[in-house]
Amino acid sequence: MMRRAALVCLAAAMTAACRAGEVPRGGPAGPTPGDLPSVEPLVRVGVVVADSAAVVSAASALELRAAERPLARSEPGIAWRVTRSTVGLSATSSDGRRVSAEGVPIRVVASDGTVRIGEREYRGDVLLTAPAAGGVTAVNLVELETYLRGVVPREIGARPDTEIEAVKAQAIAARTYAVSNLGSRAALGFDFYASVLDQVYGGMADEDPVADRAIAETRGMVITHDGRPILAYYSSTCGGRTAAIEDSWPWRAPLPYLKSVSDQIPGTNEYYCSTSNRFRWTTRWTRDELVRVLGETLKAHTANAALVVGSVGGVALVGRNGSNRATVDVTADGRTHRLRADSLRWVLRPQVGPALLNSSRLDDVRSEMDGAELASLEISGGGWGHGIGMCQVGAMGRARAGQSFDEILRAYYRGVEIRRLY
Repeated sequence: MMRRAALVCLAAAMTAACRAGEVPRGGPAGPTPGDLPSVEPLVRVGVVVADSAAVVSAASALELRAAERPLARSEPGIAWRVTRSTVGLSATSSDGRRVSAEGVPIRVVASDGTVRIGEREYRGDVLLTAPAAGGVTAVNLVELETYLRGVVPREIGARPDTEIEAVKAQAIAARTYAVSNLGSRAALGFDFYASVLDQVYGGMADEDPVADRAIAETRGMVITHDGRPILAYYSSTCGGRTAAIEDSWPWRAPLPYLKSVSDQIPGTNEYYCSTSNRFRWTTRWTRDELVRVLGETLKAHTANAALVVGSVGGVALVGRNGSNRATVDVTADGRTHRLRADSLRWVLRPQVGPALLNSSRLDDVRSEMDGAELASLEISGGGWGHGIGMCQVGAMGRARAGQSFDEILRAYYRGVEIRRLY
C-alpha cells in the first residue's frame, strides 16, 4: 500500500510505503458479519520478530511482568536488553540488574503508557516472547485506532488539510485491512508485521495532525461487501487505470469489488493520479546490468537455485490483459521465461536489490541487439505498485477536486458499503 506527493515521493517515509502491499498478502476473505468487532479491538504488532535480542526502555518508570506478576521495576531512561535463555527469556538492565522468566512472556508496561523498542516510541505495552523460530519477538499491544495513527502517515504521507478526504479514505482502507486480517498471523504470536509484509507502522514518531483528525472522524468505519470487510488493497499510482485483482495477480480469483477502474478526470484527457512522478516512467539496463539482475531473480522465479544467467537473447512484450497489465517473454541462455503481470516486476528489477519494477503497466519495450545477444533494454510504462484497489495519488487528486472519502472509496472499490463497527 502507498501514495505520492505532487511530484516527489516524500522522502524516506513515503519510499517505505511505496512498497506496501506489493506482496499478495490477503489471507482470509474477512470475518463473517457475526464476528465483526463491536468494540475497538486490541491489536498485536510484531515490531521485532525472531531477532537475537530486543531492547526496551521508556521516558517514565517501567515495570516488567511475568504471568502478570511484577518481575522488575526501573526508573526513567533505564534500558532492558532481552535475550533468549535455555528456559525462556532473560532481561539485563543498563544499570546492571538481571531477571528471567521461565516459559512465559515478559510484559513491559510504562507508567505514562509509552514504551520504546530500540530507538522508536510506541503507545501501549510491549510483550516479549521466545518464539518457536528462535530468538526474541517484541510485540506492541495497542488499540486499533492508535495503531492507525502510526500506519496512515506512513502509507499516504503527511498531507495538507485540503486532502483530508483522501487521508480519511486511507484510514478506512487501513482499518479495513486490519479488521480483515486480525488473527491471520496467530501462529507467530501477533496480528501484523510492522513492515510492508502488512502495513508500515512507525509508532509515535510518524503521527501527524491531519492523519489523526482523519482517523478520529472515521472512527470504527470499514469497507464491506455483502456484509464482510473487503480485502482493501491499495497502491501508490495506477497510471490511469487500476487493475482487477486477477489481472495483476493471475494466481488470485476475481473479486467483485476489485475491478479495473478508470482514473480519468471526466471531460478531460487528464487523470487524477497524473501528478505522481511515476505516472509515466522509463527504466534502462545495460547488458551487464540485466545479466546481473536476471541471474538473481530468475533463480526465485524458476525455483532453481543452481540457475546461472550468462547472456540474454531478448525481452519482448507479447500481450496485455484487460487492465493493461503486460505479459513479457524473457529469453536467457536459450530458454524463454514468460512473465505475467505483477510477476514481471519481481523479475525485471531495476537493479539487484529489493526495489521492484515500478509497474506491470507497460507502454513499450525496446531492445538493442549485439548479434544474438541483447546489448541494452529500455522499458516505458506507467504507475507505481500493483495497481489493485485504491490509487493513493488518485485519491489525493479526487480530494482536491472536492470528492468526499466515501466517493473516493466507492470509485475504487465497486459495489461496497461503508459501515461503522464501533
